[in-house]
Amino acid sequence: MRKIKAITLHMLLSSYNATLMSPIFGLSILSFCVYMIYIHELKSILTKKMPTIELDFQDFITQLGCTKSIKELRDKIPMLGVDLESIDEEKIVVEVFPNRPDLLSVEGFTRALRGFMGLELGLKKYPVSESGVTLKVDGSVEKIRPYIAAAVIRNLSLDGKRLISLMNLQEKLHVTHGRHRKKVAIGVHDMRDVKGPFTYKAVEPDSIRFCALDMDKKLTLAQILKKHPKGRDYSWILSGLSRYPIIVDKNNNVLSFPPIINGELTRLRYSTNDVFIDVTGLDDSAVNQALNILVTSLADRGGKIESVKLIS
Repeated sequence: MRKIKAITLHMLLSSYNATLMSPIFGLSILSFCVYMIYIHELKSILTKKMPTIELDFQDFITQLGCTKSIKELRDKIPMLGVDLESIDEEKIVVEVFPNRPDLLSVEGFTRALRGFMGLELGLKKYPVSESGVTLKVDGSVEKIRPYIAAAVIRNLSLDGKRLISLMNLQEKLHVTHGRHRKKVAIGVHDMRDVKGPFTYKAVEPDSIRFCALDMDKKLTLAQILKKHPKGRDYSWILSGLSRYPIIVDKNNNVLSFPPIINGELTRLRYSTNDVFIDVTGLDDSAVNQALNILVTSLADRGGKIESVKLIS
């Protein structure tokens, strides 16, 4: 794969260079600037490691909305600009370009393929209702982790495959689009035991305790960074900070300690119907893009999208 990328890069740059140097076009300053931007963007795309995703074949066909043979899919899938590694009656394995995070889920992938195959024309529209839920963004997060976006999804039905698909999408977005959670981190929460309004704020490491996911006792934020596996994995993101970001409900129950771990209180279950999604990060555009990918994927599974009002 790396060799193919290198050859492709060389061919494209050689072709583009020949065009610019031709007598017809000349090599103007403007052309040179465009050329350099072109090289930078192309190198950026082709030298990044392409994420690999595995898609359940039967779930893929269900989401595609029609039956297609393995042979036909083998011919069509690479035309989306992805590398098809393997396909059989159990799973499809593909490599996706880093600049297409919308293809990291079976929902997004089949949505794109339906459009390419002419099964669904035009941009798909997703209705959004008001949830009545508010999220206060406290000024204390401005120099810690300043950006947040949120949504509510209702009427979900999370069977085994759907829950696994959601968790896989969340993790793929963390690793690629989110730069290992530093740029973007995602929390998805069962809403049954928490109540809005919610608050996003930064607090001192030992000022609050909560039971983190997969833990059976309450720990401070500082203790979570040392004792929880995710805390040890991602504590580097918060290194040097005197305060850490958290999201709490009206009763001060902790939903999330981004970008580290969610609370056990809001663990997703097969019986989960309504979820609250938070996306925090260091880049506003990347945060909102991640939220859009998540909510549209869940809407494709039958969920109803509702907006959350942010209050400064």
